Amino acid sequence: MYSKKQNTKPQVISYERVKSYMQWMIERYGDYSAKTLLQKANLLFKDDRQYNQLALDYLIEREIVNDLRYAQRLTESFSEKNIGINKIKEKLYVKGFSSKTINECISSIETSEEDYFDKAQILKIRKFGEEPIEDIKLKQKALRHLISKGFSYAIANKAVSYTSNEYE
Repeated sequence: MYSKKQNTKPQVISYERVKSYMQWMIERYGDYSAKTLLQKANLLFKDDRQYNQLALDYLIEREIVNDLRYAQRLTESFSEKNIGINKIKEKLYVKGFSSKTINECISSIETSEEDYFDKAQILKIRKFGEEPIEDIKLKQKALRHLISKGFSYAIANKAVSYTSNEYE
Protein backbone atom coordinates (compact mmCIF):
# COMPACT_ATOMS: atom_id res chain seq x y z
CA MET A 1 0.00 0.00 0.00
CA TYR A 2 2.70 2.46 0.98
CA SER A 3 5.86 2.50 -1.05
CA LYS A 4 9.22 2.88 0.60
CA LYS A 5 11.46 5.71 -0.37
CA GLN A 6 14.36 3.92 -1.96
CA ASN A 7 15.90 6.86 -3.78
CA THR A 8 16.94 8.78 -0.69
CA LYS A 9 20.47 10.10 -0.83
CA PRO A 10 22.58 9.72 2.28
CA GLN A 11 22.94 13.14 3.85
CA VAL A 12 26.41 14.61 4.01
CA ILE A 13 27.78 14.96 7.52
CA SER A 14 29.16 18.44 8.03
CA TYR A 15 30.20 20.64 10.93
CA GLU A 16 27.09 22.81 10.50
CA ARG A 17 24.79 19.78 10.48
CA VAL A 18 26.28 18.35 13.68
CA LYS A 19 26.19 21.74 15.38
CA SER A 20 22.58 22.37 14.39
CA TYR A 21 21.61 18.87 15.60
CA MET A 22 23.14 19.56 19.02
CA GLN A 23 21.40 22.94 19.23
CA TRP A 24 18.11 21.34 18.22
CA MET A 25 18.50 18.72 20.98
CA ILE A 26 19.05 21.44 23.57
CA GLU A 27 16.16 23.57 22.31
CA ARG A 28 13.77 20.64 22.14
CA TYR A 29 14.64 18.67 25.27
CA GLY A 30 16.48 21.14 27.54
CA ASP A 31 19.98 21.00 28.95
CA TYR A 32 22.35 18.10 28.49
CA SER A 33 25.74 17.40 29.96
CA ALA A 34 28.57 17.67 27.48
CA LYS A 35 29.25 13.94 27.75
CA THR A 36 25.64 12.98 26.99
CA LEU A 37 25.40 15.38 24.07
CA LEU A 38 28.60 13.97 22.58
CA GLN A 39 27.32 10.40 23.01
CA LYS A 40 24.08 11.25 21.21
CA ALA A 41 25.98 12.92 18.36
CA ASN A 42 28.35 9.95 18.12
CA LEU A 43 25.37 7.64 17.88
CA LEU A 44 23.66 9.59 15.10
CA PHE A 45 26.79 10.51 13.13
CA LYS A 46 28.65 7.23 13.63
CA ASP A 47 29.97 7.14 10.05
CA ASP A 48 31.98 10.35 10.42
CA ARG A 49 32.68 11.58 13.94
CA GLN A 50 35.28 14.21 13.10
CA TYR A 51 32.92 17.18 13.63
CA ASN A 52 31.25 16.03 16.85
CA GLN A 53 33.86 17.29 19.29
CA LEU A 54 34.34 20.52 17.32
CA ALA A 55 30.62 21.29 17.44
CA LEU A 56 30.50 20.51 21.16
CA ASP A 57 33.49 22.78 21.79
CA TYR A 58 31.68 25.57 19.92
CA LEU A 59 28.62 25.17 22.16
CA ILE A 60 30.72 25.08 25.33
CA GLU A 61 32.64 28.17 24.22
CA ARG A 62 29.37 30.09 23.72
CA GLU A 63 28.03 28.91 27.14
CA ILE A 64 25.15 27.06 25.47
CA VAL A 65 26.38 23.87 27.13
CA ASN A 66 27.56 24.49 30.68
CA ASP A 67 28.02 21.40 32.83
CA LEU A 68 28.40 23.31 36.08
CA ARG A 69 25.20 25.31 35.60
CA TYR A 70 23.23 22.19 34.65
CA ALA A 71 24.65 20.15 37.54
CA GLN A 72 23.83 22.88 40.06
CA ARG A 73 20.26 23.02 38.82
CA LEU A 74 19.92 19.25 39.09
CA THR A 75 21.49 19.28 42.57
CA GLU A 76 18.98 21.86 43.80
CA SER A 77 16.14 19.86 42.29
CA PHE A 78 17.31 16.60 43.91
CA SER A 79 17.86 18.34 47.23
CA GLU A 80 14.27 19.58 47.26
CA LYS A 81 13.04 16.01 46.74
CA ASN A 82 14.39 14.81 50.12
CA ILE A 83 17.30 12.91 48.59
CA GLY A 84 20.53 12.47 50.54
CA ILE A 85 23.99 13.55 49.39
CA ASN A 86 25.14 10.07 48.38
CA LYS A 87 22.16 9.55 46.06
CA ILE A 88 22.61 13.03 44.57
CA LYS A 89 26.26 12.23 43.83
CA GLU A 90 25.24 8.95 42.21
CA LYS A 91 22.60 10.59 40.02
CA LEU A 92 25.02 13.31 38.88
CA TYR A 93 27.68 10.72 38.11
CA VAL A 94 25.22 8.76 35.97
CA LYS A 95 24.43 11.96 34.05
CA GLY A 96 28.11 12.12 33.05
CA PHE A 97 29.51 14.95 35.17
CA SER A 98 33.12 15.01 36.33
CA SER A 99 33.92 14.41 39.99
CA LYS A 100 35.21 18.00 40.25
CA THR A 101 31.84 19.36 39.07
CA ILE A 102 29.95 17.00 41.38
CA ASN A 103 32.00 18.00 44.43
CA GLU A 104 31.55 21.68 43.61
CA CYS A 105 27.78 21.26 43.40
CA ILE A 106 27.57 19.20 46.58
CA SER A 107 29.60 21.78 48.50
CA SER A 108 27.24 24.52 47.30
CA ILE A 109 24.31 22.87 49.08
CA GLU A 110 23.96 24.68 52.37
CA THR A 111 22.47 22.04 54.57
CA SER A 112 23.45 20.86 58.00
CA GLU A 113 23.22 17.42 59.50
CA GLU A 114 19.98 18.54 61.15
CA ASP A 115 18.47 19.30 57.72
CA TYR A 116 19.34 15.81 56.48
CA PHE A 117 17.90 14.32 59.64
CA ASP A 118 14.66 16.22 59.00
CA LYS A 119 14.53 14.93 55.41
CA ALA A 120 15.20 11.37 56.55
CA GLN A 121 12.54 11.74 59.23
CA ILE A 122 10.00 12.88 56.62
CA LEU A 123 10.72 9.81 54.46
CA LYS A 124 10.57 7.49 57.47
CA ILE A 125 7.22 8.92 58.62
CA ARG A 126 5.80 8.75 55.11
CA LYS A 127 6.56 5.05 54.76
CA PHE A 128 6.67 3.63 58.30
CA GLY A 129 4.69 6.02 60.51
CA GLU A 130 5.65 8.36 63.35
CA GLU A 131 6.37 5.83 66.09
CA PRO A 132 9.94 4.59 66.62
CA ILE A 133 10.46 1.17 65.09
CA GLU A 134 11.12 -1.65 67.57
CA ASP A 135 10.74 -4.73 65.36
CA ILE A 136 14.19 -5.75 64.11
CA LYS A 137 13.12 -6.79 60.60
CA LEU A 138 11.04 -3.66 60.09
CA LYS A 139 13.87 -1.53 61.45
CA GLN A 140 16.32 -3.11 58.98
CA LYS A 141 13.85 -2.50 56.17
CA ALA A 142 13.50 1.16 57.17
CA LEU A 143 17.30 1.55 57.39
CA ARG A 144 17.76 0.01 53.93
CA HIS A 145 15.09 2.33 52.55
CA LEU A 146 16.70 5.47 53.96
CA ILE A 147 20.21 4.42 52.97
CA SER A 148 18.99 3.70 49.43
CA LYS A 149 17.68 7.27 49.34
CA GLY A 150 21.24 8.52 49.95
CA PHE A 151 21.35 9.12 53.70
CA SER A 152 24.27 7.99 55.84
CA TYR A 153 23.80 5.09 58.24
CA ALA A 154 24.11 7.39 61.26
CA ILE A 155 21.34 9.72 60.07
CA ALA A 156 19.12 6.82 58.98
CA ASN A 157 19.54 5.04 62.32
CA LYS A 158 18.81 8.26 64.21
CA ALA A 159 15.64 8.85 62.15
CA VAL A 160 14.40 5.28 62.64
CA SER A 161 14.99 5.36 66.41
CA TYR A 162 13.76 8.93 66.95
CA THR A 163 10.92 9.67 69.32
CA SER A 164 9.36 13.11 69.59
CA ASN A 165 9.77 13.01 73.40
CA GLU A 166 13.59 13.04 73.25
CA TYR A 167 14.00 16.80 72.81
CA GLU A 168 10.99 18.01 74.78
